[in-house]
Amino acid sequence: MPVVADARDDDDKVKNTQRERERRREKMGNALSAREMYEEEEEEKKQRERYQRLLLSLKRNQNRLFLSGEVTRVNEVTKNGRIFTARAMAMAMEKLELPVCGRLEHPKCPDDASDAKAVERYRKEACGSFAEASSTTRVDAKTLDDMRVSHVVHDLYFNGNAVVVLVEVLECTEAGRKVREAYEKTGNLVGASMRAWGSSTEAILDVDWGGGVDRSAGKDIRAVCEEDFELITIDLVANPSHAFAYLKPHLGKLGD
Repeated sequence: MPVVADARDDDDKVKNTQRERERRREKMGNALSAREMYEEEEEEKKQRERYQRLLLSLKRNQNRLFLSGEVTRVNEVTKNGRIFTARAMAMAMEKLELPVCGRLEHPKCPDDASDAKAVERYRKEACGSFAEASSTTRVDAKTLDDMRVSHVVHDLYFNGNAVVVLVEVLECTEAGRKVREAYEKTGNLVGASMRAWGSSTEAILDVDWGGGVDRSAGKDIRAVCEEDFELITIDLVANPSHAFAYLKPHLGKLGD
């Protein structure tokens, strides 16, 4: 199990980054403009802040990695052209039984919605019978690995029009270890995305355009139908449909 690094590890990381930047600048001579240098320094500052947040989160939670952040926003167009009304989302969230497991990347969505077996596999893969799993529970790690289980969803709630998720990254699976490594070694953030099922219709709603959405695609916008919208779980992904759905280490104390 990875251990919580101390302040010296943090300083070493920063010094190594600075040395690498200096080597790059020497190699490129004066090729870097003042703006490029500023952007590099700002990115390094953000990485250091993210790493310090990670250290604080791990310290507060006995070295268990909890992540939190937005998944989507209601009445706002996502990058894949979907709109979730507040009522549809609230109904689906109420039916979702927590805790529930999630995967690293979504399983393949069925090509044929009438294929009942394929739909059922999509709905149940990496959740269902493993809903009680956690990093402190004895589970069949091989089975979880085969299903690419990476985390447990502990909470899902509204914050204004945003839907916020709280997950714990599992130590007992390969997928979970990959997620943790992304935060510890690269400083990157992993995205969150709803795995859901249901029908949709052409949207005739007063909606907000989410970040990263191409407004020229307005004719393709679809609103989910409230009657059959089912929220299955929250998966971790590299490219979420909501522009702000990148999870940060959670600063609350939850590991007791």
